Amino acid sequence: MSAIASKIEAILFVSGEEMSIHKIQKALGGEIAEEEIVEEIEKLQEAYQGKGIRIIMKDERVQMVSAPEHAQTIQALVKSHLTEELTPAALETLACIAYREPIAKQEIDELRGVNSIFSLRSLLMRGLIEKTKKDDDTRTEYYRVTLDLLKKLGVEKITDLPEYGVFSKNV
Repeated sequence: MSAIASKIEAILFVSGEEMSIHKIQKALGGEIAEEEIVEEIEKLQEAYQGKGIRIIMKDERVQMVSAPEHAQTIQALVKSHLTEELTPAALETLACIAYREPIAKQEIDELRGVNSIFSLRSLLMRGLIEKTKKDDDTRTEYYRVTLDLLKKLGVEKITDLPEYGVFSKNV
């Protein structure tokens, strides 16, 4: 496997979401042609044939996914994961979102001092947060809490959270 393919593989793994070829190009420093990136992705697709994960590509969008033949196993894992308690990292991430929503991943990472992608994924899967866009910034994804979370917390609105006025400014 080439060094470029290895980097693309790592980018897709950590992202966990679909990415544009252009975004991958930017993550690689912007010096590699999009055509070369597509070629490397196609090589990765071949390398993953018959394995537990796949790389899918459509219309300049790419994502690393689990193999469809393992769907039942993955569903069982996800179901068991969703019944476990939230980790301290997920709770910290949720607090950042609740008190500062809408908030971008980059802001969450800056507040926490670490990458929050796995906590965000867990919170999204549990239906506690959702992605949104701002009218003045349609490119960046922001996160906010769901009505389901408010219901579980027993509050009618986000401002009913303990010391919301203090923490929403100081988180």
